Amino acid sequence: MKFLELNKKRHAIKHFNDKKVDYKDLRTAIEIAQLAPSAHNIQPWKFVVVEEKKVELAGLAYGDNNANQINTASFAVVLFSDTDLEKRARKIARVGGAKNFSEEQLERLMQYYPAEFARYSDQYKSDYLALNAGLVIMNFVLALTDQGIASNVLLGFDRDKANDLLDIEGRFRPEVVITVGYSDDKPEPSYRLPVDEIIERR
Repeated sequence: MKFLELNKKRHAIKHFNDKKVDYKDLRTAIEIAQLAPSAHNIQPWKFVVVEEKKVELAGLAYGDNNANQINTASFAVVLFSDTDLEKRARKIARVGGAKNFSEEQLERLMQYYPAEFARYSDQYKSDYLALNAGLVIMNFVLALTDQGIASNVLLGFDRDKANDLLDIEGRFRPEVVITVGYSDDKPEPSYRLPVDEIIERR
């Protein structure tokens, strides 16, 4: 599918039908999503696929509409960011190893990057993680769309309780909930500003 056509087919879908999404298709979308670029190639993402605990997760949603989306979706995927960037860099080096990295690249992952991340202020790290999360989220919803699977990105939920509910280590920060399913809705395209309204040339 051409990229323009794919983007035009992606819409925020808030009502799902009873048709079940195959987990294999969801996993494929995550596999595609992780090809997204990330700063320092640090890939600070964790996808938590929620099926059995959807009702409990819906209880953390703000508003009935968000809760209903989670309850009726085939899956709710909670995207977490790894706030321990030093550990993340070393994990990439450990898992990738000499097979995937040169000695220089391994040195950056094991020494240079951890030292750099340790200097980040809390605000800078938060912005850094949010930017990387946005990149992988967009890849994910487009990968779902390419398979004919509907989705929506929810920001309205109680992040303070998500880790305990899903038994996720505290170093991981919940970012969004992505509801995933099939839908009979035929949404109209959302308004977009004319492209010349968002471009300036210098």
